[in-house]
Amino acid sequence: MICAIDFGCGTLRSLCRAGSAGSRLRRLELRSEYSAVPDTALHRRALGDQGVPYATGEGVLLIVGNDVERTRWLTRIPATPLFPGGRVPRADAPARQLLHVLTGCLLPRVTEAENVCVLISPVADTCGELSLEQAAETSGGVAFLKRLVEMAGYSVIELGAAEAALLSAWPDSQYTGVSIVLGAESSSWCLARRGLVQASGWLPAGGNWVDGEIAKQLRLHIWDADGAAYLDTGRVAAWRRQQSVDIRQPRDEQEHMLSRLILVLLQQVAAGVVRQLSETEGLVSPLRPLQVVVSGGFAATSGLPEVLAEQLSVLSGGTQRFLVLRASAPDSAVVRGGLVYGELELRAQLAGAA
Repeated sequence: MICAIDFGCGTLRSLCRAGSAGSRLRRLELRSEYSAVPDTALHRRALGDQGVPYATGEGVLLIVGNDVERTRWLTRIPATPLFPGGRVPRADAPARQLLHVLTGCLLPRVTEAENVCVLISPVADTCGELSLEQAAETSGGVAFLKRLVEMAGYSVIELGAAEAALLSAWPDSQYTGVSIVLGAESSSWCLARRGLVQASGWLPAGGNWVDGEIAKQLRLHIWDADGAAYLDTGRVAAWRRQQSVDIRQPRDEQEHMLSRLILVLLQQVAAGVVRQLSETEGLVSPLRPLQVVVSGGFAATSGLPEVLAEQLSVLSGGTQRFLVLRASAPDSAVVRGGLVYGELELRAQLAGAA
């Protein structure tokens, strides 16, 4: 069995296939969040009538994954992310237990002698960018996720999101150029030559940062029964997905705000990429543009590739040419690339054993 599992801060994804030739792909997606409602007879009845499964805690009922959206009407408190701030929680015991349950749901039961799983975590790209204390916490989070996959019966291969996306989107460029992943809690990138990573970077901001800033500036809040206020980022995310917003041509003040915030994010990403390009030999050629592929759920925003290409050109002083493309099905590019990497690793292992 060959699998890839992407522990994304917005969505957990897995893509698997059996080792036999001609086997079909198995793909699953689950929201990486949970909500808690009071453990009362009325709430149990409401969940039962809706056919929503739940777990019981100390005076609360826990709803996880895709069922959270179906039950938002039961509570005014926003759902709790399974990866707050892009990290595996250390003190949130329910979240860690739910991650164990969801990992078992995402990975099929092992039935073969060789079972490989490529693990892409939200913190795999960050260790070189953090303080010693933060790096230790991040490393512990990756180790926790790795143990969850190993308990499911798989040998684990760790991979960064940008490197995984590289393998799913670049067959025509000989895997040479820049891969950028715009995630929910963070953005990451890598510079590659013929599939070998030459440099990589990470930024602790992504789509959730943009939604949060819009909610702050528009003062969009929701209140619970005790009067505590929470930013209504869910309302912003729903508006952003439903509206066909082209960030190059905003039509009203809210779209202008979205355009400005995405520009700030892309400027920071582009600055990191251009700085590393200046320190890396052999990637830039005056004869052809450097290919840049953007992946991640936020990459689907209309006009984003064009704005990123403009920022890369400006920050490089106009001395370099860039061809910026959006990956096909950008939200699943990371997990698809992870499966490709798993296939290559398993073939290499089998060839070595022979």
